[in-house]
Amino acid sequence: MMPSIADSLVLVLTEGMSLGAWQESGLLTREWALYAELLKRYRRLVVVSYAGASDQALLDSLVSDGDRSRVVLVCNDMGLPIEPYKASVPGRVRIACQAMSSVVVKTNQMQGGDLAVPIVQALREAGLQVGLIARGGYLWSRFVAYEHGPESLRARECARREETLCRHADMVVGTTDEMVQDLSWRYGLDPLQTAMIPNYVLTDRPASESCERERGLLLYAGQLVARKRVDVLIRALAQMSPELRSRLRLEIYGSGPDERRLKLLAQELAAPVHFRPRILHDELLARMGACLIYLQASELEGHPKTVIEAMAAGAPVVVADTPGLGSVVQHGVTGLRCSPEPDQFRHAIEELLSDEDWRDALGSAASASVRAMYGLPKILTQEVAAHRKALAIGIQRGQGDAAKIA
Repeated sequence: MMPSIADSLVLVLTEGMSLGAWQESGLLTREWALYAELLKRYRRLVVVSYAGASDQALLDSLVSDGDRSRVVLVCNDMGLPIEPYKASVPGRVRIACQAMSSVVVKTNQMQGGDLAVPIVQALREAGLQVGLIARGGYLWSRFVAYEHGPESLRARECARREETLCRHADMVVGTTDEMVQDLSWRYGLDPLQTAMIPNYVLTDRPASESCERERGLLLYAGQLVARKRVDVLIRALAQMSPELRSRLRLEIYGSGPDERRLKLLAQELAAPVHFRPRILHDELLARMGACLIYLQASELEGHPKTVIEAMAAGAPVVVADTPGLGSVVQHGVTGLRCSPEPDQFRHAIEELLSDEDWRDALGSAASASVRAMYGLPKILTQEVAAHRKALAIGIQRGQGDAAKIA
């Protein structure tokens, strides 16, 4: 039996998200991997989802028969509008944590994570010892400001909610140093109550050798939105010679509002691009293991999961030298970085295509580096430490609040 962190862990999913949404995006088994390990360190796991009762069957499929009674789903089984449902959640979580004395509450993302604040308040009012972890994989407020403008009502509302969550948190966790520093500066956080815990990669699948890779296959996986700048990749291929284009194909896995525009662009430029729907995570990892080069030209990222997963699979990567992407790729050692212009991507791709030994060296170095830094066992150690620290700080905070009331 592993040492227990607390009696219960409450996982608050991203606003509007559910296990079903994870499954539809092909990420269910990947996202659950961390919580399967954390369940070994808690007596109970409570998952707060925005779906209806359909999530229960998915949750049951993720845990063993022996653990099923230790995992509780709080969901919108009554089909309430979102605000009444959110108002009901703190009381339902308190019921789910009956007979517990200590609880860690964790947000999966900053988006909608402020729901965790009334959950913690309800648990503390019931006399439980509680620690709150405000975790974000990306800067919610910054991404919304990028999409809607920094002075937009939506950006300001997101920043207000993000600040509420961070100021109430016992630990604030980001996936990059830049993200943690940004949150600390914005909201005046205590450095002792912050931690940088990167996204993890699963390491049970070995990296692919060059002989296992498909000739001419380039790959991108992710949302089809303006911020991802997939058009840069399409234009880069279109600039290549007809002879080289005839030997290449770029497979794009994903969906989004820009899909139609990007398909028309690829058709107009006669670029060798194949659009594919989202696939299961295991299938995507197989494609990463099969591609000659993985590409990403995003203007802004957090800690980019697909890039580090492609690197773990041994794929040489070419990425834009932009926030988020630039920090995970060491230029010329674990991949190539270039300015997000079609001609720069074209040049980098052509250079790699002409040198198999260089591709092998970059892919091998990337796989070794990413697996050592971001493998789930290492990230789990950091995660457990953050949980323990959040609970310890939360207990002190609860005692201080009680003293003020007395």
